[in-house]
Amino acid sequence: MENKNNLTELHKYITNQIIEERTREMAEAIAQKRTEAKLAEENYHKDIKAMEAAGIKVANMEALDVELSADADVELKVIEDKMIELSQEPSGDTIGLDIEKAFLPQDALVLSPAWVADFSDDDAQDKLTGASVITTQTLLSGGGCKDKYVWAKGGGSGIAGTGVGKIQAWVDFGFWFKPSISKFYSIRPHFRFRGFYIVKANDKWYNSKFARVKVSAWTNVYQYNWKGWNNIDVLNVGDDNINVNRRFDADRNMYTSYLLGGGDWAYIRCTIGLYAYAKGSGSYAKLDFATGVANYLCVPYCYVY
Repeated sequence: MENKNNLTELHKYITNQIIEERTREMAEAIAQKRTEAKLAEENYHKDIKAMEAAGIKVANMEALDVELSADADVELKVIEDKMIELSQEPSGDTIGLDIEKAFLPQDALVLSPAWVADFSDDDAQDKLTGASVITTQTLLSGGGCKDKYVWAKGGGSGIAGTGVGKIQAWVDFGFWFKPSISKFYSIRPHFRFRGFYIVKANDKWYNSKFARVKVSAWTNVYQYNWKGWNNIDVLNVGDDNINVNRRFDADRNMYTSYLLGGGDWAYIRCTIGLYAYAKGSGSYAKLDFATGVANYLCVPYCYVY
């Protein structure tokens, strides 16, 4: 690429590339969800006919499911109100990053984020424009925090994969540094999660319910080209019979290593993925890193040495 040492031009090139990539991914995900829903509906009608032919009274099962789901919604409201109340005060378990930095090697760099953007395949926000919802902001110094939440609610019996609600969101953080020499560099972003999750589903023999939440951390580096993703799941909770609601306050230092050339700018991309899935009425999944002063997502620093 031309002007590879011009940081302003390179920053514009990389961030536009990320936005284009995510916009395409989100549009494809929305289209896939619609296709899956249509196919599930077709299979559902086939399954219902087979059940009725076997003498099963589907109408009675559906009536019972509606009654139980109404009770589940009342219980869910109590749970969510409780978790929101717990989010109004700081969690009080913040790790002292200044102390952590004191233990780094002498030649280590402590980078602050230069850019952050969030993306979502939320179909509900897609109806007017057909485009993904994208917000970006430039960070002048430090911090690197973002409020973000996702939730999904199921509907119906869940049979044949019907009544699925799901959403995938991404928060991308970007860091710049110029390697002094050519070598393998250790890159350790500091991921910080402060929030809560709710996973609720009540599966019976006559329906198909499920709920899941997942939080993941990803790292990649660009210098001349993208070097390749490294990722871990930091939270993955799901089941067909489940009723879990907890705070998730955690810090993770993800270790990666990349071979980089001296004298040319490198861009470190640190990404947090949020996923929620719920199938069938009464099923609910939520990740909340936004409500109250206690909840947020951060990649405040990236350590390089």
